[in-house]
Amino acid sequence: MPSGSACAPEGRGYDSSHPENCLTADKWYATVMKKDEILVENLRLAVGEPEEALLKVITNRLGIDTDVVKDLEIRRRALDARKRHEIHWLFNVSLRIEDAAIRDRLLGKKLARIPQWRPKDAADLQILDGVPHGEKPLIHPPVIIGSGPGGLFAAWLLAREGYRPILLERGPEIRSRVRDVRVFDKGGEHHPESNILHGEGGAGTFSDGKLTTRMRSPLVGLVHEILVAARAPANIQVDSKPHIGTDRLRAVIVYLRRELQRMGVVFRFGAKMTGLELDLNGGVRGVRLEGGEVIATSSVMLAIGHSARDTYTALHEQGIGLEFKDFQMGLRIEHPQAMIDHILFGSFAGRLPSAEYSINDKRSGVFSFCMCPGGSIVAGISEAGHLCSNGMSRRSRDSGWAGSGLVFTIPAELTPGGGRHPLAGIELQRKVEKRAFEIGGETYALPAQRAQDYVKGRISGGSLTSSYSRGLVSADLREVLPDRTATAIRHALEIFDRRIPGYLSEGVLVGPESRGSSPTRIPRDSTTRVSTTTPGLYPVGEGAGYAGGIMSAAIDGLRSAAALIQAAGPS
Repeated sequence: MPSGSACAPEGRGYDSSHPENCLTADKWYATVMKKDEILVENLRLAVGEPEEALLKVITNRLGIDTDVVKDLEIRRRALDARKRHEIHWLFNVSLRIEDAAIRDRLLGKKLARIPQWRPKDAADLQILDGVPHGEKPLIHPPVIIGSGPGGLFAAWLLAREGYRPILLERGPEIRSRVRDVRVFDKGGEHHPESNILHGEGGAGTFSDGKLTTRMRSPLVGLVHEILVAARAPANIQVDSKPHIGTDRLRAVIVYLRRELQRMGVVFRFGAKMTGLELDLNGGVRGVRLEGGEVIATSSVMLAIGHSARDTYTALHEQGIGLEFKDFQMGLRIEHPQAMIDHILFGSFAGRLPSAEYSINDKRSGVFSFCMCPGGSIVAGISEAGHLCSNGMSRRSRDSGWAGSGLVFTIPAELTPGGGRHPLAGIELQRKVEKRAFEIGGETYALPAQRAQDYVKGRISGGSLTSSYSRGLVSADLREVLPDRTATAIRHALEIFDRRIPGYLSEGVLVGPESRGSSPTRIPRDSTTRVSTTTPGLYPVGEGAGYAGGIMSAAIDGLRSAAALIQAAGPS
């Protein structure tokens, strides 16, 4: 595919072999927001009211006849539950009005507006329209390490532009990975390379599949388009809090992989990188795999997750630049979903999707993280002899449990050596997770404590129940966490109980929740996106310290791939 084109969805995915399916910036506007359309925002519908009623709401708001409105389309849908006695849906819709005088009057009165991209989005729009290739071609195809969202979306753009990248994943493909995780959940052994964290799709494969982001880039829409073309639910393009669900996401990743293979991406599973081959100037000249194989390349997109601890150690030992990064650590709390629904939705409970919350206490620095309505607790571990919690949920969010991380940001001064060593955060994580394993034992039971007992400093008596499949063991969770983190969570719980009555009395804490973000960053140039110490190395995504979820990692992968494309042509 020549430079200057990008592939658009055509019902069954992206087809880089047919120019008529390709996308320019002008066509992007036509696909996402037609130039002659206007946007009407904050239209209200009552709970249970059909979306077809939006036409009447619009005409009443704008003071126009229904036959004037053409091509009505929902662009955004959100639930407004700030006041639980008057919950309603809010919609932003686009529409076309052929009568120019009526259209101009609505725009003049600010009853509608024309969306416009911001000037700083120009580079991202270029990715949509086609990235100019560097003049000097690569000798070997670029290599991508990691099949999480950063790696997959970098592969998509590189393949679209004809680079035929090689994607290496240390874990197995989805089917084998799901099987191994199910064996563990039922009491079997933990597989060091096939688990919640390692394998096709990365850690996000076993999550809620959340696509929520604060980013306003046009690439958000592109990521949604690619996912929908890969069989993700179409409503992710309009929901204010889109999610795919771990069960649906697995199928999406498999479909996306097959599309990428058709576009020229070479996938290799069970291919664990043990280091880089460097030239005399410290630049990349190859990737070394476990077993001794070396893949020749001068361009590596390092999109490993933040749990690839052995890889970070190997890179540090090679002299690749790394630095400590503040990261989150804490506990996970779980409540009956019906209780959260009742508290947040009142009389609307049962008539709406499972309620989710976002809560923070600025004074203590504790906030909710990875809230999974109707989800379950899983063991997010990658190393033997260690234990930590995480959360995931299916598309239906119907487990009956509402779980969320409660985390505190760990600064450098709270780590061994004050964060002077770039891997200090990893060492603190390991220390905490090892203590949790010692408490839980070989059965991988999670240390647990009722929230009210945690606040009062006492061990919980009686049986503790949760969604975690391998059981709980009563413990004092303050002994698992660093002192400052434990104290901050105790203060925050009392605050949260005032905002969500019953948060303390009905909550069960498990932990630790220690894999919320990367404790390490690989410094890179802000323009070229290349490692500041290693020419040819492109640190990408959450593991490299530049993203915080599926969407931001995917967009980081697209932007880094664009930087590589601008630096060199395909081999």
